[in-house]
Parts: sequence; structure tokens; C-alpha cells
Amino acid sequence: MLKHVSFLTRDLGAVLAFYTRLGGVVEKDLTTAEGYRRGVIRLGEGRLQFFEVPGESPTPHGHWAEHVALHVVGLRGLLPGLRAAGVTVTRDLQPSPGGRDMAFVLDPDGRQVELLEA
Repeated sequence: MLKHVSFLTRDLGAVLAFYTRLGGVVEKDLTTAEGYRRGVIRLGEGRLQFFEVPGESPTPHGHWAEHVALHVVGLRGLLPGLRAAGVTVTRDLQPSPGGRDMAFVLDPDGRQVELLEA
């Protein structure tokens, strides 16, 4: 069972807001003993953990194969709101191989996020 996946971020506040908009719940937003800002988002049973580390820059690869995949409810209604908020859509709404609605967007750090209708 997956506990969490951890990433670096340039702007923890923007990342927490982005994943909250996708149905996540902020479990932690704190400063570690080392002085790093740490945030944890719960998405269903799993978690995404982000560290804002001064001087470190996340370098996500732009290829769609490297991505976070999330089940969301109401993707057709969610996607226009993401666009209006300035989120970049890299693959527009289309059927997934299994026939569900699917789209790819970029999170605030440029990380690919697959959105798949739950």
C-alpha cells in the first residue's frame, strides 16, 4: 500500500491550493526542524508530500509519462474552472483507454497531472 509520494516545490502555498481544488485535503502545512516548509495533501487513501527547500528547484520532466494520476469527480465541470484559474491543460478532455473522461494539466511546478473521471 502506498503511503505517500514526495516532491520539491517552489511555492508550497500554490501547490496546496492546486491539489485542494482537485479534491485533496491539507493534512500538514508546517516548518520542519531544518527550516523547510512541508505540506501533505491527502487524496483518498494516498498522500502527496511537498517540501519547499530554499535554494532547491524542482525540475519535473515535461513528458506525459512522468505524472501524478488522480481520480476526480465531475472532470467535465472541473476543467473549465482550472483553465479560468490559469492552469495549463496539456492534453484536453478525451476518453481514456478504459473509456472514462481524462485530461492532463500542469501543477504550479510544471508537473504533469492526469485527471481521470472517478
